[in-house]
Amino acid sequence: MKVRDEVQGVIFDEKGGKLVMLVEKKDRRSPTLHWRLLKGGVNEGETEEEALKREIFEETGLRNIKIIGQVHRYEFVFNDVRHTVSSFLVKADSTEPVRLQESELAGYAWMQFENADRLLYWRNEKEALRKLSQFP
Repeated sequence: MKVRDEVQGVIFDEKGGKLVMLVEKKDRRSPTLHWRLLKGGVNEGETEEEALKREIFEETGLRNIKIIGQVHRYEFVFNDVRHTVSSFLVKADSTEPVRLQESELAGYAWMQFENADRLLYWRNEKEALRKLSQFP
């Protein structure tokens, strides 16, 4: 079975309480849009941190970020590919302009933690997000 390494960002800002960035993305299994954490693949020769910075920039245009550290890891199988996902807390500036990669994302929003937790679709992404509540 093929394995795909991926990174995911719990992107947050501490302005006005903890704001979390969620992105709106089509589900590959259906045309339905879901609120998600930003996620992408690790290219050969990249570290996870390099891949995460690249993915955040490619999909949102954000440059002013600081990777705090890995907080969660999970795996799933889809289309005969085992996906291994490392989730990181990423501090960002919610006032920095966002330029969405429209081929990947339908929208984005900065929202309060409680709203983000309620809107996230996938259980593993909710678990990664909840690690943010343990961050001082």
